[in-house]
Amino acid sequence: MNETARLISRSCTTGWADWIHGELWLLPRHLVRRRLTLHETRANKNGRTVPVPLPEVPASALAQRDITSAHRTNKFLLLDEVAEARLHRGILTDRLALKMRDGSRHKLLWLKDDPAHKILGTALGHSLGPRFRRD
Repeated sequence: MNETARLISRSCTTGWADWIHGELWLLPRHLVRRRLTLHETRANKNGRTVPVPLPEVPASALAQRDITSAHRTNKFLLLDEVAEARLHRGILTDRLALKMRDGSRHKLLWLKDDPAHKILGTALGHSLGPRFRRD
């Protein structure tokens, strides 16, 4: 199976105390957050951080072990393990709050100029059904 990963933001952080941006990738069954460098974060400024059309890579290019071992703020989240997801549109940043079946919680934030809110709203609505809501 040739699955594709789409880059939907390069401004993703894991909370208000995380100031270093990361890439947010949407795969058919996963969300992946991969940390960038301080230099890349500064280069993002406050506008859109991903080009049109959105970059795509084969899903196999995002290996779970490589990503999660590279930095503690990297995430490889299986959508089947999501118990609840809340998508929120903010003034400057948008947010996805996830509660996993094992009780763990994850927060992903990104600049609102990125298309992640719209893309996630559609994708998570389809894949999570009643486990997904928008605030």
